[in-house]
Amino acid sequence: MDRRDMLAVAREFRTVYKSIDDLQRRQVASHMTGKVAQIDGDRVRLELLPEDPRTGKPFLSPWVQVQEAAGSTGSHFPVAVGDPLRLFSPNGELGPQSIAIRDGYTEDAKNPATSGELALAHDGCAIRFKGGVATIQAEAIRFESAELTHDGTNVGKTHAHGGVVSGADDTSEPH
Repeated sequence: MDRRDMLAVAREFRTVYKSIDDLQRRQVASHMTGKVAQIDGDRVRLELLPEDPRTGKPFLSPWVQVQEAAGSTGSHFPVAVGDPLRLFSPNGELGPQSIAIRDGYTEDAKNPATSGELALAHDGCAIRFKGGVATIQAEAIRFESAELTHDGTNVGKTHAHGGVVSGADDTSEPH
């Protein structure tokens, strides 16, 4: 093998090494874990790495959307600064195609449900389902509807009570 052939082989090896380095970098960047650092409407920035001692600044993601259900059934579950999220970047490049996905429970963000319970909790309120019982926990509960019934009986704003008398007597059932 002459010198020119050896240089060509070396060049090819460098190209292969660069490709492997790029693929490894992209693989690491495709799924990153962080905490919400900033919120702007439906977009967030995640703190992916702690503060750099040289600059005093953390490594933040670009502004990305938080994944929600959309379509005929939609949802919006707000996030707060400090919430754990994963940054998913399908092609391994952090950018506009990246999306934030809710992460699992941590010591700082514990599971709001007890064993066997389904719970939706936010900002001091919770709806809990377990054993055929639904429990609403909140400082105040406000119903807004044109009609409100319980076991087929109108208990909304248009219901009436019979047997109304003054004093300490009870009224009859609403109707």
